[in-house]
Amino acid sequence: MILSLAKQYGVDMKLNEVINEIANLPNEEKQFIKGKYYTTVDKRLQSFRRVFGSNARITTEIVYNDLERVVVKATVYIYQDGQWVDIGNDFAEEFRNQGMVNKNSALENCCTSAIGRALANCGLGGGEYASSFEVDNAINNKESAPDLDKGFVVLNHKAEKIAHANNVSDYLNELRKVLSDPKNVLHQKIYLQNDVRIKNAYNNSNPSSEEATAFEKLIKAYE
Repeated sequence: MILSLAKQYGVDMKLNEVINEIANLPNEEKQFIKGKYYTTVDKRLQSFRRVFGSNARITTEIVYNDLERVVVKATVYIYQDGQWVDIGNDFAEEFRNQGMVNKNSALENCCTSAIGRALANCGLGGGEYASSFEVDNAINNKESAPDLDKGFVVLNHKAEKIAHANNVSDYLNELRKVLSDPKNVLHQKIYLQNDVRIKNAYNNSNPSSEEATAFEKLIKAYE
């Protein structure tokens, strides 16, 4: 019992050491965005690793990942009494069509943000809940989450939303990604889930437009 308390005290001391190190980082080593200083994830990780070494690890778990959004859970562990102990975790969510970074690296962005939030839940936030990607998004005026009640939604064969488009042209591009082979059984099922939406978009398009021609070809291919 006394040994366990001593070990816990040692862990607490190490955590406090990391917290103080991060808190005392000079402002020139932080990102200054809209009047606030952000301590990036890589800076916090460096301090965490320096103090705990191999007796610490961080795992990430993809909770949700489709063509529209990504959700990741990150968990921080330390090695204590012969086992890995969870000392903090948190989630992050990113939309693939939201901001410049997510268009190419939504999953990487989400993992970094989740790790940053998990570290912050251990007291290693450095004053702000922000990852280096979140800072980049702030610089580039990150957009708000898409309104799925507006525009066009693409469903998979289970009627789950997998993509969202704000205009007809983008909607066609999303449909081409999941309906590329009319002979594919899965693609046929996806088409059936989107049949009404596709035909509505076709009926509401300009008959002489390229979009109308594309919709017509798609409908004929699957019917």
